[in-house]
Amino acid sequence: MKKIFLVIILFSLLTGCEKDADIQLDEMSPVPVIEGYLSNFAQDSHFKITMSAGFKRDFQTYEPVTDAQLSATDSQGNIIHFYPDNEGVYRTTTNAIPGETYTLNLIKDSHHVTARSTMPDQVSIIDFEFITVTQFNGDTDEQLKLYFNDPDNQVDYYMIEVYKDINGNFYRHNGPFYFDDSSYNKTEHAIILHRVHYNSVGNYKVKLFHLNKAYIDYLNTLKQLGEMDYGDSPFQIAVPGNPETNVRGGIGYFATVASDSLVRTIN
Repeated sequence: MKKIFLVIILFSLLTGCEKDADIQLDEMSPVPVIEGYLSNFAQDSHFKITMSAGFKRDFQTYEPVTDAQLSATDSQGNIIHFYPDNEGVYRTTTNAIPGETYTLNLIKDSHHVTARSTMPDQVSIIDFEFITVTQFNGDTDEQLKLYFNDPDNQVDYYMIEVYKDINGNFYRHNGPFYFDDSSYNKTEHAIILHRVHYNSVGNYKVKLFHLNKAYIDYLNTLKQLGEMDYGDSPFQIAVPGNPETNVRGGIGYFATVASDSLVRTIN
């Protein structure tokens, strides 16, 4: 992730220039870097904050920021406060509201970072099941079939994560998987994802995240630049350009996501 943000800085400095420039990349002033998203479930909300660095700096020496002030304010003036752990990951105990517009405020020393994002509506999971299909050559393909209340008459963007219960705690078992609803029969309100492995009986949890298209475009641009792996994403950009960001005063993207989850026992 950190290499990507240095690439972003370099692109923004060089794009559109019509004459040679003497740029001292190793002397660039650090700015806050923000990664993560705000969710309607507080346990999913998280932001990791670091500081950018000069181009020549060792990529492994980035230190977490644990002394910033981070909050998100809705259109009614209600404030969600975030608090850091020792690794610079900021979390909250307050649920955000689907459909609401939030303004992010990050203060770190003399830096003031702001961003705005409207959280998508929550899309409910109806049911899910695991399917094993035998191919013509005898190989098997494990699949997840998800039933959900997908909105009609619009293209929606989603992320799925699969969790398995191990000794009373759910741990991520597969994902994230990304897909949109433009290529399946909406009257069935179901989607089949391939290569979703399940190797034993037990309790499984599926989380469905409803995403904004702008956030998907941002993730895909980073992926096209070659530094990030976002699973089986069908959203491909032919020629990567500068990632479009909603952040001012820093680097990254302020994303809002609405999620739903369902637990089933697989026998």
